Amino acid sequence: MDRQRILEKLPVLAGLSQDEIGAISQLCQDRKYQANEVVFTESSRGEEIYILKKGKVRIDFRVGGEKDSATVHRLTQGHVFGELALVDNRRRSATATCESDCEVIAISREGLYDLFETDSHIGYMLMKNLAMVLANRLRKTNLQLVATILWE
Repeated sequence: MDRQRILEKLPVLAGLSQDEIGAISQLCQDRKYQANEVVFTESSRGEEIYILKKGKVRIDFRVGGEKDSATVHRLTQGHVFGELALVDNRRRSATATCESDCEVIAISREGLYDLFETDSHIGYMLMKNLAMVLANRLRKTNLQLVATILWE
């Protein structure tokens, strides 16, 4: 599937025209990773967001010691990850590891911010949609936390 079609299906790009999505597509870089290869590590600089074109990616957080981690998400085709890099300039909160051979689309934060400066509608819609995605993830996490507490 070509990059434009993948981007058109993303919830974070809902409400954008084909031309606007085309402008974002110009910023994209296609990358390939092998199984067990790390896309980014916890505490690294968050300078890009990623869209999974093919394969499976696992998102892990460190818990306890340096070597202990917990898997919090498993992602498949069409999922966006590393998106907090668009919101703040803080270090990554998790590690993304490919569970299989993967193809991803990488988009730099700097490139997107430059595009937002020239087309504020793109910036508004992407950030609005991103807020909705993050809110849904937070609600899901809250429900999981409540379920965990109830089982204790």
